[in-house]
Amino acid sequence: MKMTFARKALLSAAVSAALLPVAMTATASPDRPEGPRHEGGEMRAELFDRAGIDAETREALKQAAMEHRQEVKELNDDFREQRMEILGEDGVAALERARHELREERINALVDKWELSDDERDAFNAARESFKQGAEALKAQEFENPEARHDAWRELMSSTRDQLAEILDERQLRELKHTMMPGHGDHPRGGPGEHRAHGPDKHHAPEA
Repeated sequence: MKMTFARKALLSAAVSAALLPVAMTATASPDRPEGPRHEGGEMRAELFDRAGIDAETREALKQAAMEHRQEVKELNDDFREQRMEILGEDGVAALERARHELREERINALVDKWELSDDERDAFNAARESFKQGAEALKAQEFENPEARHDAWRELMSSTRDQLAEILDERQLRELKHTMMPGHGDHPRGGPGEHRAHGPDKHHAPEA
């Protein structure tokens, strides 16, 4: 079944909101994971086509995004250093454990509300675990260039999106996105640019 543009966008948002935090935990390091922010490359191109944005303007936007990424990375690096100085290693670890527990409680409560069948629930959990394993593998993998890394993340995100499309309907996807977006019970991960589930670059990481 061909996926509509709106459903594809909704699936991407839900994947980012619900599964990227798993990747953040799997790849927690000063240099945040690379490709998830670029998962929507195909949709971005379709948007540009529909809006009539020419190649020169797209390139200008790309350059602006690259500069933005670097600025955000520097801000995030500074904040992480400050957070470590304030909390110490034990405090940061305790915060991450609490965030993980809270996130899992919220996801489990949402799945309970949906009253999925045992098979559907198993498939949902399997999609999350598969994503986590994939994220861990990508963190450990060496890439020739950033583009190859971004492509690998796009492939992982696309695969997870397809798995969720077989399990959840659009209402459930909206609820998943809404529940897991920052501002619904959690505090942001704790740095400039690290509190959005969607953003132009890899450093706008959602909560872990």
